Amino acid sequence: MEFAFEFPSNVRSAEAALNGFNVGYTNGDHHLLRTEIDTLVTSISLNTVRVRVTLSLRDSSGTFDDPYNGYIDFMVIVDRV
Repeated sequence: MEFAFEFPSNVRSAEAALNGFNVGYTNGDHHLLRTEIDTLVTSISLNTVRVRVTLSLRDSSGTFDDPYNGYIDFMVIVDRV
């Protein structure tokens, strides 16, 4: 998922930082094999910063076929002109 943030003045640089998260499977208990959560500043254009946030859960069955949900709490730190 990608988010756009607009600031009152142009942005020189930006970073996204993970603050917290809550994720889990929706159809029962699973043993986790891998959890990936990532935030990435994908572009800075004048006063707009775009951030891509990704989340994935994988159990040991070898496929990504189990439904899951959750939320990611992140912040964007910018240096403005």
